[in-house]
Amino acid sequence: MNDFYKQLKLLQWIEAILLLLISLLPALVIIEMANTQPLFYILFLVYVPIGQFAAAPFFTLVGIYKYYSPMLLGYMANDTQIDLHSGVSFDYIFVMRKYKSGIEFKYRLLIYHLEGLICLIKLIENKNIPDTVNITGTSYFFNNRTLNKMGFEIKNPSLIYRVNLFVNFIDLVWMYSLSQGKISIPKIWNAKQASISGAKLIESKKLIEELYSKMKSKATA
Repeated sequence: MNDFYKQLKLLQWIEAILLLLISLLPALVIIEMANTQPLFYILFLVYVPIGQFAAAPFFTLVGIYKYYSPMLLGYMANDTQIDLHSGVSFDYIFVMRKYKSGIEFKYRLLIYHLEGLICLIKLIENKNIPDTVNITGTSYFFNNRTLNKMGFEIKNPSLIYRVNLFVNFIDLVWMYSLSQGKISIPKIWNAKQASISGAKLIESKKLIEELYSKMKSKATA
């Protein structure tokens, strides 16, 4: 669990609201400058990482982000659709800071992702989520072979998802670099979208648990 959410709930709300309000100031400044010079809107590409970091606690507390593991969340998840995302920059700072960049970091990130899938399976098995739910995720580092074995369908993402990846390019670069152990540029232009139904995810339970155990062993070694 992210250390931030181990605090008293009232303290979480106070800090989340203050962080959100403070983060709005740069946005207001950019908008004000852009009134006379529209090119200043380009600065929003720099502001996006700041805004997303600051908004993460508030989005989590109000339920926009629903976490299935410390580094796997569903955006606006409901009984019909779960749009999975890897943890945001706020989670990288609070959850992943104790892991060394490179192999250790990459393994731990994958372990958290698998833990999230196992959590989803349990929620579906316990009828907390209907097995008809459609689960999707878009990323540039998918292993298509592994996902196909799990029952996921792979396809090209929509334009909206591609635009979202490019808007978040700054965040993606430093996050990806941590998993590689060096400064690296993610191939976001090769992004793919994976989708699976809740019922099919349950069918892949054994394979996912075996992969989880394998990754845990590698991380320990």
